[in-house]
Amino acid sequence: MSGKFAIFPRNSIADYCVLTVLLTYQSAALASYPEIGFSAESIEHDNFTLQQVQVQLSPEGEFRFAAAKIAADGLAHEIEGFSVSGVVQHGQYSVDLKFARQELEALKGLELLLPEFDWISRGYIDAELKFRQPPDGASELVIQLGVGDIGFDSPDGRFAAEALSLEVVVSALGSEWSSPAITGTVRSGELLIDDLYRDFSDGPMEFALQPQWREGQLDVRSIRLTDHHSLRVEGRVVLDSRSDSDSWKVEISRLELEFPGAYERYIEPVAAAWTLNGLAVTGRIAWSGQWSGGEFSSGDLGITDLSIVDTQRGRFAITGLDARMRPGDHTFDSRLAWRGLLLGRINLGPGEVALDSEPGKFAIVQPLVLDVLDGRLNLHELSVLLPGGSGDAAGEPDIRLRADLEELDMEQLTAAFGWPSFAGKISGRIPGVRFEDGVLEVEGEIRVNVFEGLVTLEDLRIERPFGVLPSLAANVELENLDLELLTSTFSFGRISGRIDGYVRDLRMLDWKPVAFDAWLGTPENQRGSKGISRQAVNHLTTLGGGSATTALTGPIMRLFNNFSYKRLGLGCRMQNNICEVRGVSEDNVSVLIMEGAGVPKITIRVFNRSVDWPQLLSQLVAASEGESIRIGD
Repeated sequence: MSGKFAIFPRNSIADYCVLTVLLTYQSAALASYPEIGFSAESIEHDNFTLQQVQVQLSPEGEFRFAAAKIAADGLAHEIEGFSVSGVVQHGQYSVDLKFARQELEALKGLELLLPEFDWISRGYIDAELKFRQPPDGASELVIQLGVGDIGFDSPDGRFAAEALSLEVVVSALGSEWSSPAITGTVRSGELLIDDLYRDFSDGPMEFALQPQWREGQLDVRSIRLTDHHSLRVEGRVVLDSRSDSDSWKVEISRLELEFPGAYERYIEPVAAAWTLNGLAVTGRIAWSGQWSGGEFSSGDLGITDLSIVDTQRGRFAITGLDARMRPGDHTFDSRLAWRGLLLGRINLGPGEVALDSEPGKFAIVQPLVLDVLDGRLNLHELSVLLPGGSGDAAGEPDIRLRADLEELDMEQLTAAFGWPSFAGKISGRIPGVRFEDGVLEVEGEIRVNVFEGLVTLEDLRIERPFGVLPSLAANVELENLDLELLTSTFSFGRISGRIDGYVRDLRMLDWKPVAFDAWLGTPENQRGSKGISRQAVNHLTTLGGGSATTALTGPIMRLFNNFSYKRLGLGCRMQNNICEVRGVSEDNVSVLIMEGAGVPKITIRVFNRSVDWPQLLSQLVAASEGESIRIGD
């Protein structure tokens, strides 16, 4: 049979497929099949057209339906090469349907598809449906889908895929039609979901789930996600369409992370926002318990031989970390131990600590003492609230810390930071540190004994300490520092006496100062004259941009290498890279930064009150490195 027909009062491809299944399903009850061959140049109904249609049925029950082209309102393009084939077996209700390599882009515009389907730019789908109904057994339905070479991109750029290929199998038995089992494998390609990027070229990812729809509630049970050598997740998702709030509920019953795969595939793309990318991570983390409603509720956490090393930036390293914790179980001895801990170049060594653990939160039970730089770091309080823990709404860890330092060796400390080396000891107290919502704040004052004086930090606040363009705000007070220790340390030249000062309204961006009001000067209670070397006079003169009132190059002055001063003071209010200079006194033309004493009397004034800060900073660096910046020789 052949010709042109306008039949079938239906208006979608899905309707024609359903009709084909019903016809073959009903014919399965027949003892034998007639041989049927049917072709038509076109079949039309309203705005729906099939071209070059062929239908075949053999006596053995094999059938095939094919159309060279399908056109309909709502389709973005014509569907070419559509075909369904299968076999209907005798003695049971049995249907096999197949169609191969149908282009996804051609389906754009169909009403039954989600709007997000329009994101697809390419890809194809293979499908096979098998239905079995034995005379005296349970029915079985199996649908196999293969999707290949998918490419899509959301308008906001948050979701995208390139050459993505996956396979999905949906199966249901007997009365379980409303709760099918779904398994699948993502074979290849690249996928971006918000901040999460995954390239499947290094291995497939397998998943399984069992959704159930009942009375307005979608319950997705038995969720399993396995990414070989990196990730395993088991859990459940419930969506209640009847509720106006908290309609989503997620439960994670088991989570296993194998490193380095888990870090490279899932953690690093997200951690890059805090510049925690490029880390070398090895070891394993396993957790089982419950996580629902955005909070941890119970669990058993095990960490095995975990090492995290900042190989690119050298900021920190922890090796051999082992832990076993049961949050909420206060009868269990939760503990944490490590073989090595490095902050910058400061080695904190091995350690072990007992923990008081709640779901999503842990804290040390008793003070932790660490041997550091021939001294001691005493941690009196340390608590961490993990993302997802009770009370955390920012998706970042919250940290509380209280500690003090005892007799740390300054020579080792300065070497660790790459600063000029000097001897002495440093002690101090950190009353409280809070890291919350990405902001590190110090509660109270940090008091540090150094240069035989006292340095106090107040109002310390750091935003995005591990992120892009970190910012810092603080106030610093200096009290009774020994100038001779300070200047000899930085090769500035010898200046004896004491000094007070401050750095107020300090603002730093990307660890570089952008504004501050600073002062260093002789204490008001200091009496008598103090000494200053020729080198220090020369550096002060140059930094001030002026010259000494008595030339150091004169015949008499060459006989002196040391001078006396009564008082000195230098201040800088910096903004927009300009330093407004002030001193111990000023007149209409200059600022006095050092008042001499004795014979010969050296007085240093600054005549340029606005100094370029980058240039002044480079001169300070040159002076600290012992370079000569002398003028007027």
